[in-house]
Amino acid sequence: MKIAYVTDSGTGFSIDEMAKEQIFSLPLQISVNGKNYFDLEQISVGDVINYLKEDAAMATSQPAIGLIENLFDKLKSEGFDKVIAVPICSALSGTMNALYMTAQSHNMPITCVDTYVTAYVERYIIEYLKRGISDLGQNEEDVLKDVACIIDSCDTLLVPTDLNHLSKSGRMTPFALRLGTLLNIKPILRINKETNGKIDVIDKVRTFKRALNHALEIMKKRIDSDDYIIHIVHVDNYGDAIAFKEQVAKSFPNNPITIDALCSPVAIHTGLGCIAIQYYRQLK
Repeated sequence: MKIAYVTDSGTGFSIDEMAKEQIFSLPLQISVNGKNYFDLEQISVGDVINYLKEDAAMATSQPAIGLIENLFDKLKSEGFDKVIAVPICSALSGTMNALYMTAQSHNMPITCVDTYVTAYVERYIIEYLKRGISDLGQNEEDVLKDVACIIDSCDTLLVPTDLNHLSKSGRMTPFALRLGTLLNIKPILRINKETNGKIDVIDKVRTFKRALNHALEIMKKRIDSDDYIIHIVHVDNYGDAIAFKEQVAKSFPNNPITIDALCSPVAIHTGLGCIAIQYYRQLK
């Protein structure tokens, strides 16, 4: 059986970058002042940072239906028998539903995996599926069971500094925004399977430093082995990201830790200065 593996730019990687792994990717859309762009194809992370600094009106949406249709036309013409897809989670985007509908209209069997989040775990899982099923010839059901374990282990924490963007995205009321700004309150947000892929406010503390310290304490309760990989990402806040990495490394000296910029579809909603941490168990 010839299987096509499909994801989207929520991975933080472009169409060409994912194509090197023989994985098809669809760009999410980013709207800036009413004009739509294809994420990582027509607008870069740096562009998004500049627009955030200008306080431009921005929003995100699923890949263009035309691009999804074109992709499935291409897959049919190239003789693919089935699609396995790992898109941005269904609670954040309609991408998964659009893939199901397009696959049905093309009479193409499809299996979609909901990671209940996006970013690094999205990329790790689509690559894990391709490697296990197509490269190593493992049983699809067994590989999907492994993937379920990875998703269960995954946790994503966000510590924003810019409450205005949370308010615009509906995560904070105008009253809470005014109060939070006055008292220098920083929320700690979580998204994972337990939150059903929805961003949840799990705590609010005074000052950004205390919020990061509290995030580290949360990590200590969940990370129980050296098999976990830890990703620290930021929205134009490399200094705090480096300092936090040093803190994390003291608590988890044997775990791999990476640092990078937060993907645009999330950064637009969290705003400048945000530090996010995503960690999950890597399977051998």
